Amino acid sequence: MKLRYYFLLLALAIAALTAVALYGTFHSHPRLFYVTEGFVVLLVFYLWFFYQKTLRPYDTLVSGIELVRDLDLTTRLAPVGQHEADIIVRTFNELLSRLRSEHLSLEEQYTFLSLLINASPMGIVQCDIDGKVTSMNPAAQQMMSPSVEEAMRKLPLGQETTIRLPGEPQLFRINYLSFPDRGFQHPFYLIESLTDEVRQAEKAAYERVIRMIAHEVNNSVAGIIGSLADGEAERLKALSAFVTRFAQVVKIPKPQLQLCDLSEEVDACRPFLESLCTTANVRLEFDLTDEAAPVRLDTVLFQQVLINIVKNSIESIKEKGGHVVITTAPTQLTITDNGNGILPEVAQNLFTPFYSTKPQGQGLGLLLIRDILTAHGCTFSLLTDHIDHLTRFTIQFVK
Repeated sequence: MKLRYYFLLLALAIAALTAVALYGTFHSHPRLFYVTEGFVVLLVFYLWFFYQKTLRPYDTLVSGIELVRDLDLTTRLAPVGQHEADIIVRTFNELLSRLRSEHLSLEEQYTFLSLLINASPMGIVQCDIDGKVTSMNPAAQQMMSPSVEEAMRKLPLGQETTIRLPGEPQLFRINYLSFPDRGFQHPFYLIESLTDEVRQAEKAAYERVIRMIAHEVNNSVAGIIGSLADGEAERLKALSAFVTRFAQVVKIPKPQLQLCDLSEEVDACRPFLESLCTTANVRLEFDLTDEAAPVRLDTVLFQQVLINIVKNSIESIKEKGGHVVITTAPTQLTITDNGNGILPEVAQNLFTPFYSTKPQGQGLGLLLIRDILTAHGCTFSLLTDHIDHLTRFTIQFVK
């Protein structure tokens, strides 16, 4: 029951007692009756004064508490004219001002943090206290894949790991961390793409090594080739050509991008590709879209990529009845073959410099393809579907 109701009961009780007293003194003691009546008037004024000085400030403070409960931090309490109560009112108003200031500051920080998280190139995945994913920023949504999700599930809290996506050149570093919030540790993941940094470091390293080796070998060959017999000279020439092929990998020109129709560019390579497949006794099929598919590419470098991919497909086919299918869709090219396929452990190392599963392989084909497609801004993958056992090299071009 509210305090005002107790005050009302007290006033009613006093009124009842006063009525009884007045009734008893009206006939027996007239003079005492007037004294009692004057006392009652004074008591009424005192009760009104008591209400103004005690219950009204109390009601004001109760209203302030309701404001805080409703998170109304803009309204202020008015002074009530009672010294002690006004001290509480001023303190309460100052507290509301501080709360409002802190609330605005937290809202601004939260807004800034939300914008920062959404704009961050690093993937940020937020979890609840049980470790279940509750939200992720756009960068994390783009990076998410079954391999990344599996790595996240296996990663202990406070640890980090680095994974390479099977059949793709993508390399990610994943951190599993936590932050305290209201007494609980909330875990979250940071996913950082290392692809560009690692690729640039790899390229800088193998460029220096290849150029040094090519320079030394070619200088040595040029100095002694004239004094050797024909057979030995041919072997040295083959060695020089071998090293030169390595050197060509680091001399890829910057692509001169222009809008081209993807199906038309593939069709332009048809005669040469058919010749390659016919020689290897492999059936070649084309499934080119009639829909206009303008993409930005360098036609010369694109032909090198397409030829290298088809050559790899042909080399993977060891049995009769092999076939290669080239399919185009708007901004996408897929080369499919029914060769031996790619084992999961091999898929992890594809597009790594100089990695090859062939006995005489140099690991240059996929390296050349990777660098050219990366320079085009393409996304690409090379994977074997273990349901239909077909291997697909898929390239997504930029419009």
